[in-house]
Amino acid sequence: MKTIRELINESLTEVAAAREIRRDENVRRVYRQCPELKEIDDQIIGVRGNRLIAVIDKDEKLVKRFDIAEEELRVKRDRIIQIHKIDPNFDETRSICEKCDDTGFTKGSDGTLKVCSCRRNELERCYELSGMGDYSSYRMKNFRDDYLGNSNGRKRVRNELLKAMLGMNEDGEKSSLWVYSAPPQTGKTFLAVCVCKTAINLGKSAYYVKCEDLPNLGSDTLEDLKRIDFLVIDDFADSVTLFNNVGSILNTLLEIRTAGKLPTVLVTPFPKTELVSKCDMRISGKLSTARTISPEGK
Repeated sequence: MKTIRELINESLTEVAAAREIRRDENVRRVYRQCPELKEIDDQIIGVRGNRLIAVIDKDEKLVKRFDIAEEELRVKRDRIIQIHKIDPNFDETRSICEKCDDTGFTKGSDGTLKVCSCRRNELERCYELSGMGDYSSYRMKNFRDDYLGNSNGRKRVRNELLKAMLGMNEDGEKSSLWVYSAPPQTGKTFLAVCVCKTAINLGKSAYYVKCEDLPNLGSDTLEDLKRIDFLVIDDFADSVTLFNNVGSILNTLLEIRTAGKLPTVLVTPFPKTELVSKCDMRISGKLSTARTISPEGK
């Protein structure tokens, strides 16, 4: 499992190469348009090479002569650039993306970092590696407040889930375990995936997984889930925790994540009280102190 920061860092070499290619192409274009400028630049390179030899030989008079020669060439160069209206910085290496300066992240007015739009490919790849490969069309902009009515309730749930992702409750206090409970077909999975993607877009490490699939994850992924910034476990049910080692895996995850104060959201169609009474006993104890997100705001 790779985070968005790791994917962006891996691409920096390619970005640097693209900058150099763009620079070289721009220099060749300018030289084609103005061969005289290329001739002067070649002369400057030659003078600098000879000056280096003079420096090694400690010939100060020759060094000074070459300094004067380069200065004369640079004056002539500036005049040609001005006459032909050439960008004086045409031979500089420039960023591919002006918005993020090729860092992959932009900063909002409030100082919040966000993945730049130029890294769409890395974002999509990260979503796929973070358990959301089957939900490529899920976007927060498509979350409808008026879906099935109760617009205020859906807004509240969305905001509470976003706060949970940031590790805060309504009072601004830290909380690591949340239960998002709502009836079937009310858009729980859609919203959970969108919030998980939002976490990644903010530069966080995040993962989405269905509860029954926990035993199918590799050991490396399970290790990563213990320490990532945000974890969403969907289709959580008391019966699932009683079979296929789910209870043991989930208990370990929750213990370590709670100790590290890392937010985890359990998405379920069942009330929290029912889950507490019927879950694997190791899980029920943790659920009893979990914060609840529901359409009713309980």
